[in-house]
Amino acid sequence: MSESDPISSQHDTLIKGGLVVDGARTQKLDVAIKAEKISAVESHPSELRAAKEIDASGYFVIPGIIDAHNHPINLDKMDTFTLSSAFGGVTTVIPFMQNMRSRGIAGTTSETIERFIEESSDISYLDFGVHAILFGDDDVTTEVPKLIDMGVISFKMYMTYPKRGMMMPDEKMLEAMSIASDMGGIAMVHAENGYCIDYLTEAFIESGKTGREYYAKSQPRILEVEAANRAATYASVTNCPLYVVHLSAREVLSVIDQYKMKGLDIFGETCPQYLDLTNQMVLEHGALAKIGPPLRTSEDNEAMWSGLKSGVIDTVASDFCGFSKSQKYSGGRSTGSIEESEDIDPNASIFDASFGGNWTEQMLPVVYEEGVNRGRITVNKLVQVMCENPAKIFGIYPRKGVISVGSDADIVLFDPAAQHTLSADAQHCNADFTMFEGKEILGKPIFSMQRGNVVIENGKIHSKQGSAVYLTGDVNLTASAPNGHKII
Repeated sequence: MSESDPISSQHDTLIKGGLVVDGARTQKLDVAIKAEKISAVESHPSELRAAKEIDASGYFVIPGIIDAHNHPINLDKMDTFTLSSAFGGVTTVIPFMQNMRSRGIAGTTSETIERFIEESSDISYLDFGVHAILFGDDDVTTEVPKLIDMGVISFKMYMTYPKRGMMMPDEKMLEAMSIASDMGGIAMVHAENGYCIDYLTEAFIESGKTGREYYAKSQPRILEVEAANRAATYASVTNCPLYVVHLSAREVLSVIDQYKMKGLDIFGETCPQYLDLTNQMVLEHGALAKIGPPLRTSEDNEAMWSGLKSGVIDTVASDFCGFSKSQKYSGGRSTGSIEESEDIDPNASIFDASFGGNWTEQMLPVVYEEGVNRGRITVNKLVQVMCENPAKIFGIYPRKGVISVGSDADIVLFDPAAQHTLSADAQHCNADFTMFEGKEILGKPIFSMQRGNVVIENGKIHSKQGSAVYLTGDVNLTASAPNGHKII
């Protein structure tokens, strides 16, 4: 980094000589920043000058990653979750938030989200939006309009977990979709058939088949396919945009593609775990690798990569859930220390274990290693599915997701020659394990800024808690809006 004459400089910061990447092209450009915004983008070498200059030679210059799927409500809240995210090249997060009545905390979903926004504004290291989770006991006729007025324009509904009280009944899902459609909102679904999963799970438990080898069998791929088709049917009837989270089964891609071809605004998301890990991890690590939907096969991994390349899948997000090993084994009952209890039984029933994993920090390196380095996708496609598309879908583009004049100066320098090894010891969340332990990676985010302010530099966090901005989604800017930024 070098200093220029501040008197003669027109800009605050200049990032020069790097390969600037967007969803369509890679160009050697200079990027200038002033007052939190990108103020100029010109071919290198340029005549741009700034008080501070950063030499980006040899690096990819990409928009800050947007993690549009995460749950910072367990061991890792918005403080340590966003800290970990920042070290993974993420600059914007859109977490899910729900009413907490099942945890003994009174209040509606909108009231819970109001508290969450206030708390997150104080403790988050990164700018954030919010998705609402709607349960069957929510009054959707009141909550959906109120949330959209708050800038919460996306509404997730579980088609599974009926016995946990989380599943949205079909008739209420239709009602929520209809209201969201009328107001420009977006429906989101966890697409698995919950009744079938509970039926199979109970049958295995009654037969004494509670080992890790029965977990994937309790949530077969056909249940994901059925639920995705049902949700898309409801979205078609109500003319509601639909975002299907964490796709994992290869057969579900034909469902998404079919409805895209019919003209439905339907978007598919997958996650790094479904791009790289398989059920073998469950067989080897048991509860630690339990997620929903389950990890599947290498053939499913390849199908997810093909879906990203073809455009059937629109985004990659983490589905982060911060748990310790003890919480995973105990079904989340331990909420304080990350220390493992002495009575942990790794061979306990897989059906008692918690769902979820902590992989926001590993997401960009894994997608780059397995996607770009292995020739499955280009670096341009990576930027499209991890920056541009989530910003467009959730109504924060072009403020976020792109390096363009007038956009927020959320920028990451990515070193494609940096070799490193993923490990729990190297991550910055409270969770004490990672399913990517020991994975060798070539390529690493080494520097980031948000709104022109340094976030990560020289392996240290520079962003301050309390500086984060709450991002309201604009229904007029979503990819499904009449004049929105259509995803190509």
